[in-house]
Amino acid sequence: MNETNAVSLIRNKLFIYFFLTLLASTLSVSFYLFTVNWYVVDELQLEAKLGLVFFASSVPRLVFMLIGGAIADRVNKATVMLLSDLTKGLLLVAVIVLLLVDLFSIGILIGLSFVFGLLDAFFWPSSSSLMPSLVSRDQLTRANSIVQTTQRASTIIGPLLAGLVIGFGSYEVMFAFVSAMLLLAAIVDLIIRKNVSYDQDELNESSSVWHNIKEGFAYLKQSPFMLALMLSSVSMNLFLSGPMQVGLPLFARDILNGDEFTYSLLSGMLGVGTLVGALLIGVLNVRQKRGMVALTGIMLLGLFMVAFSLTDSLLLSLMFISLIGLVISTIDVPIISAIQAHTEKKYIGRMMSLMSFASMGLIPVSYLLTSFLISLGLTIDTILLSSSVCLMVVGVFVLVFAKSLRTVN
Repeated sequence: MNETNAVSLIRNKLFIYFFLTLLASTLSVSFYLFTVNWYVVDELQLEAKLGLVFFASSVPRLVFMLIGGAIADRVNKATVMLLSDLTKGLLLVAVIVLLLVDLFSIGILIGLSFVFGLLDAFFWPSSSSLMPSLVSRDQLTRANSIVQTTQRASTIIGPLLAGLVIGFGSYEVMFAFVSAMLLLAAIVDLIIRKNVSYDQDELNESSSVWHNIKEGFAYLKQSPFMLALMLSSVSMNLFLSGPMQVGLPLFARDILNGDEFTYSLLSGMLGVGTLVGALLIGVLNVRQKRGMVALTGIMLLGLFMVAFSLTDSLLLSLMFISLIGLVISTIDVPIISAIQAHTEKKYIGRMMSLMSFASMGLIPVSYLLTSFLISLGLTIDTILLSSSVCLMVVGVFVLVFAKSLRTVN
């Protein structure tokens, strides 16, 4: 990374290559999820099996995430990205063949989702930990903002484009499009692999993967600010994911007395808010007090969730949910940048995977807990209000007791 310290992001060829491959990967994920979901519901008419597809992709992603982080610290990270994109692209070519001969079944789809989840468990720790090798430390926040903006935008644009391709074309055309994107991403990964070099002491090839994982936990335990970051991330996903994802359609129907259009408006404004937040953080390029920025964001997130839970006005609901989306990005980007900036390079893959593991691990729990509370007869606005208060309590606790996070840049 000798040259990137003095080169702006727009002129940093390695970062541009990284941006292109990540754009292809994130859009392909958005396209794939929409296409698979609609194929199960519309073509196979097996709505009850859709949960199995989600389960098949989420479990390996969670279980193998720590191994993926250890692998990312042992080899060239672009190599992992290359193998993941290439394998996915080739698998989708096989899917097109199965569709053409009418042999694409729900069982094959569940198996495919499992493999995709497994590959993601290795791809994302490698891609997120590659950034410090491409840009200088003072550019990390802006670079991560661009990445987050790309990912947020793909969740908004992806379903729209996929719907148009399927509507005017076919499932075969859609899968061919996704496969082509992934294969092109693999070519770009190869270019990055040839241009990113690692010092031998940055890699951990001599010890076992299990030893690398244990080293990662030991490194985490001796870092108070990293532990505080983990607690903040875990709390966000426990108190936010379930109430927002499970509760949003219920809020649209029961609190706002709306329909599917109301739900789509709420979802759309949440996406717009996260996109604007990522852009704002990128423009400001926050480099100082990133921990304090994240903590302030958590407190604001709790306040906006309280306001959202207490309103029955569509206009106010749209305003508050867009603000919720905005502060989510102002929390995520500084946290990721702080980890990348303050972690030794030989540990960065494991730290990013531990962060993902900590946050993802409680998402299913949050879903189940929200569903359980609904089954007990609690209204969704009550659940949202309670979650907001819990999130703010955690924010105050971390703010008071985690001095290392308050002061970290």
